[in-house]
Amino acid sequence: MTQEKPPTETTANSEVVDHDPYAIRSIEQLFALFDGGEFMKDVLSGHKDLQVAMVDHKDEHGTKGCKGSMTITVNYALGKQGDLDMGATVNFTHPKAPPSSAAAFVDDRGNLTLYSPLMARMRPGLRDVTPHDPETGEVRDV
Repeated sequence: MTQEKPPTETTANSEVVDHDPYAIRSIEQLFALFDGGEFMKDVLSGHKDLQVAMVDHKDEHGTKGCKGSMTITVNYALGKQGDLDMGATVNFTHPKAPPSSAAAFVDDRGNLTLYSPLMARMRPGLRDVTPHDPETGEVRDV
């Protein structure tokens, strides 16, 4: 025996009009099906947390690397009786903090040091500026 499809109405624009009061017509209605609405709450809560994390990252590190993402995956499996099993997951990626940074110098023996090699070149010390006025320190023209 062949399966018959229920009749539908056609409008002047050739669009099928479905009078099913149980039809899922929006993504919000679809997401509300999962876990009795808890999935939708998790999506909205996670989205809010992501936005807060991005603002915090901007305050601490600036806009460089201030990226995040939300990925929603819906899996479908069609059963023998026309039933559709669905599963949904949501994943959030928060901005990553930049790596810690430091600065040091390398000495003649290859060791790290905080002492600048430029300072070592100044070893003779400061030169004496003469003639100068001892009271004000002003350098006199010769």
